[in-house]
Amino acid sequence: MMRTRVLAAFASVVLVAAPASAQDAASLAAEISQLRGQIAFLESQLRQREQILDGIRKDVKSLADEMGEIKDRGSSPLSGPFLAGPPPSSDSVGVAKVAVFAPRIEVDSSRRHDLVTLRVKRIEAGGAKAVEETQLGTDVVGVDVPIDQSGALYVVDWSTSEGVSYSLLLKDGASGQTAATVQVKPLQNEGRFILVGYRVD
Repeated sequence: MMRTRVLAAFASVVLVAAPASAQDAASLAAEISQLRGQIAFLESQLRQREQILDGIRKDVKSLADEMGEIKDRGSSPLSGPFLAGPPPSSDSVGVAKVAVFAPRIEVDSSRRHDLVTLRVKRIEAGGAKAVEETQLGTDVVGVDVPIDQSGALYVVDWSTSEGVSYSLLLKDGASGQTAATVQVKPLQNEGRFILVGYRVD
């Protein structure tokens, strides 16, 4: 199309301004031939560019399909970090061996306890994302863990002042069952819970 328009324009120029001599006619014919060569070169470049763009489009589509498959495989909460089984618990780190629905942290003590600060983080492929910070008051038995997604891996860092010894319990709010336990002691006033949490709305 572009080549046809250019040639038509030159043809009109030739008709309007007829050459004064054979030498001018030969010069004009040479210029037209040169322009035809340039147009052919540009058309070839455009075809090559279209082929490259088609290849890029195919590569991007293939990559998007692969990412979708990876995302589908990673959607199961136990397919990633817990593939070989959860890590073992300790006195300061409580690891839930099963998924926890409506997770809740409670104090296993009838006595007044110190203020407990809870910092909730969701673990993603790129690192940990802070979700929310909450507190378990001195006269409060338990508090819900503010998770923001279902089927995600969470770490709940806990800390309190030293003093009274008691147990912190990670409970399944749906069943009331204890999923993990840690010990608060005079020389052990911080730790964490690790769990796969599900919201119950």
